[in-house]
Amino acid sequence: MPYGMTAEGILAAINDVYAYQHALNRASIDHGYDRLEDIMLPAGFSGLMSELTVRSMAKALATARPGIARNMRPGGRPDLVPRAVYQGDAVHHGQEGVEVKVSTSQASWQGHNPETGWIMVIQITVDRATQPVYDRNPTTVERVLIAQLGTEDWTYSGRSATSRRTPTASINRIGREKLLNGVVYQRDRSNGRIPPPVPGFQPGPKR
Repeated sequence: MPYGMTAEGILAAINDVYAYQHALNRASIDHGYDRLEDIMLPAGFSGLMSELTVRSMAKALATARPGIARNMRPGGRPDLVPRAVYQGDAVHHGQEGVEVKVSTSQASWQGHNPETGWIMVIQITVDRATQPVYDRNPTTVERVLIAQLGTEDWTYSGRSATSRRTPTASINRIGREKLLNGVVYQRDRSNGRIPPPVPGFQPGPKR
């Protein structure tokens, strides 16, 4: 992996996201509201998970060599940048770094435009269907994949002059194969149940 990133650091970041998400949901429920997953629209929740993941990755891997930091430029790309490369760790569109995408899809990963460089896909599962609501499983990270992609790894779907559809770029078969060869974390589902968390993370009771 680039920039001194490690599987151990990524695992620490995942558990940090779990802890923060649990704290937010516990506070929401204690005040008579629903879980964030049930309040927010799917795109908004994925955006929140993406921001939490980027911040946790930067914190967990800050001491790596050279280490990575959150891109401090609002709307800047990529989401994570190598430390001390860009002034103030801020860049509008940098060539160095890691773009992070959080998705509930197992294979259909998209963006607004084809993106080159290091791409990290965080595949999550969000339970919005189980009834009653208090039996719903917490949002979990299924896989973390990372690969260096080029323009040839994307299929771009533009739009006509009269269309209001948002232009999208999808990672094609070749790009997906690169990512699937770069799995750095995969959740154990061998027994069909949610595995226990890593020591140090103590979730509260279900509500």
